[in-house]
Amino acid sequence: MNTPDTKIKRWGIVVIQSIPEGQPQTGTKLYEDLLRYKPIMNGNIFCELLNVVDKNDFEEAFYNILSKLEEGDILTIQVEAHGSVDGIALSSGEIVEWKEFYNLIRPINIALGHLLFIVMAMCDSIAMISNISIEQRAPYRAFICTTREMYPDELYEGFLSFYEKFCNLLDVSEAMTALQKEILDENGRSPFQLLSAEAVFEETLSSTRNIYDLCVNQLNRMVQPITQENLERMRGQIRELLVELQSKYSDYYNFRDLY
Repeated sequence: MNTPDTKIKRWGIVVIQSIPEGQPQTGTKLYEDLLRYKPIMNGNIFCELLNVVDKNDFEEAFYNILSKLEEGDILTIQVEAHGSVDGIALSSGEIVEWKEFYNLIRPINIALGHLLFIVMAMCDSIAMISNISIEQRAPYRAFICTTREMYPDELYEGFLSFYEKFCNLLDVSEAMTALQKEILDENGRSPFQLLSAEAVFEETLSSTRNIYDLCVNQLNRMVQPITQENLERMRGQIRELLVELQSKYSDYYNFRDLY
């Protein structure tokens, strides 16, 4: 596992692609047009393209990545596939649920000392924030996601601009600016967002978030009437629980107990 004293030796970019035949292979094009040349320009960089078909292939790809890691590595993993609310849709038609995905990348993030950067090149990948396990280590340091359905050319052109500026996490600010400027909607907004593990954790457990639906669902489970008095009581209980959970798990989840 990388530690605060570990000397960084290599920066890796691995593209895992699972797109059905006959559809634009955006990961392949990105790799062939740009990524494969990065190691030539910088000997400390390695880039790899992995094509997978089904769930078994997908899982095996992450196990292999973990087994090949060396001390001092920093890694970016880009997933090129179709996205859904439920998870990652593979070319076989199988769905890798977000919890399953986190279980695959968490050991890699731990081995890297919380320096794993994830890029989700697919539609509506912001849905991945819907499922986190606060009692475990964060599965990533930060990730790029999309907030709507995406066209293949948007993903290709956007990440082409991104990787022209990006080699490792130190470059993320400049590269993210290039990505967001490249693809804008009619209102001048970018569909790409950069979120950190800490920000997602804090938002999920924020005691000031809108928890009305949580209160209603809990009262329904308890077969209690939805009255203002019951809602206020339940709101107070849930907010106390959120504060308690945040205090208990924040440092562990975000690796602050180690760094």
